[in-house]
Formats: sequence, C-alpha cells, structure tokens
Amino acid sequence: MKVIILAGGLGTRLPNSAREIPKVLVKIGGKPVLQYQIDLLEKHHLTDLRFSLGFKADQIIKYLNGRYEYVVESEPLGTGGAVKFASQDLTQPFMVLQGDLVSDFNLTDFINFYQRVGLSNAIIVKFHQDLRDYGSVVLEGDKIIKFLEKSPEIKSGFGNVGCFIFSPETFSQIKENKFSLEYDVFPKLAAEGKLAGYVHQGYWIDMGTEERLKQANENFKKASEKNKNEPNF
Repeated sequence: MKVIILAGGLGTRLPNSAREIPKVLVKIGGKPVLQYQIDLLEKHHLTDLRFSLGFKADQIIKYLNGRYEYVVESEPLGTGGAVKFASQDLTQPFMVLQGDLVSDFNLTDFINFYQRVGLSNAIIVKFHQDLRDYGSVVLEGDKIIKFLEKSPEIKSGFGNVGCFIFSPETFSQIKENKFSLEYDVFPKLAAEGKLAGYVHQGYWIDMGTEERLKQANENFKKASEKNKNEPNF
C-alpha cells in the first residue's frame, strides 16, 4: 500500500525547536521524528513512501537522500489539499500519516481492519482524557457517525490521531485545491457513512507544540532507562 506522509507544516507552534528546520526534522531522543515514522512503516513492510513537502522542503529532500518519492507544494494547500495533490495519480487505496507524531501503531492490523470493514475510508482513533486539542469522533461499532474538529466543550472521548486510509475517489470528487481534512472531508464522510474508526490503545504523541515535544523527549528518556537500548516507547 502506498503511504503519503504529510511533512509540509510550518511548525508555528514550535517557535524554538522548529525555527530553522521543518518540524518533522525536530529530534526526539536524538533522532528526527520523520525517522521514527519511516522505521515504523518499514517494520510493517510499508516501503512505498511519498512525502508531501512545503516549508523548507530542501532540508527534507536532503535528509531523504533519494530514498523515497516526494512532491512539493508551491503554496500551502491545507491538509486535504496536500493529500489530493500528493495522491492525484493513485488508483488504489492509500495510507496517509501526519508528519508530527510518534506512535507504535499496528499498521498491519489497521490495513486488515480497513479491508475487513469494507468502508471506503478509515482513520485511527484513540481515547483521550482531554480532547480539547484534537478532533473528536462518535463511534457506532466500527463506523464513525460524527466527526467534530477541536471543540473546547468536548472533554474526553475518542479522537483523531493522524493516520488514515483513503479511497482515491474521495479526493477525485473534490473540485477545490485548498481544503482541510478535519473540517471539510471527515465530517462529510462520517455523515455519509463512509468512514470507519480503528481504535489504537498503544503509544501515541504528537509533537506539535513545545510542551508536547518536551513530553515526548521525557517519555523517550524514561523508556531508554528502562530498556537500555533505543525504546519503542
């Protein structure tokens, strides 16, 4: 399965750590976040990768060193527009991974779930005690029946954690070039009964803010001390 990694973000909520570099090259435990994602994907034999780039794309291209495909946006297109741009030649279902997270997703099981459930699109969700910073979902069995992007009124529940499988038709039917997955795509798919939710119970953290990046490094340090070798969090 083709995998698109969204790695074009500006890192505006990482004013210190990502001032001179793309946020996917910010390091946790001495290793770029991007490399954790590559390692996880390769662990699940997902090696057909394509990177969606924008801000400081040249640094990421240099890091990739010709190992993987990439596309570069000439202007910011939003999360939905980035996926549409990067997937326009694809004819089979593909995976999308947001570039600012570290996890131990069981991607093999996620793909099996997607194939078993039979809906055209699926996302990984996780239970959060505090959902105010994340998009929330309402699950009915394996189906997501409602998707709400960040709301201060929703305190706990299942939230979007940045890994998806899409049918190419989902984006070929959208005429706009700039749009958001969270506001423009997921709520519509949920309302149409075309979105499944796979529940992840393992490790996950996004490092989109300085506070969460600090927490990720602390988690790494604790796991390293426990395992003595490089941890799998």
